[in-house]
Amino acid sequence: MMIYKLTALAFLILTPLFAMIVTSLLRLNKKRLKFPDVALFLFAIEIVLVSGKFFTHNLLPYYLIIMSLLAIVISLLLVVRTQSFSYHRFMKLFWRVGFLVTFIFYLILVIFVFTLA
Repeated sequence: MMIYKLTALAFLILTPLFAMIVTSLLRLNKKRLKFPDVALFLFAIEIVLVSGKFFTHNLLPYYLIIMSLLAIVISLLLVVRTQSFSYHRFMKLFWRVGFLVTFIFYLILVIFVFTLA
């Protein structure tokens, strides 16, 4: 069981590193994609894999609820501040803040995994 815990911890370091390598090799910077854009998908997949291995229920529904609430909050903030809604601005803001939320969610998941007996 310890090898799975170490794998979950290694994902924390290897995912951003892998995302940086992919964005530089595929030259995604020219398409205005940065490494958090790639790492978001990877961290979301890792949340499903790690939570499925260590817990009886997968944490994907909780993650999706958090991301949905984030989308609602960002939408309301954009409409209240500017009195208009720009889909491009929403997606850019949602994607970048979503990466931070996903990274923190995965970090908390790894901490919970290491506190299990």
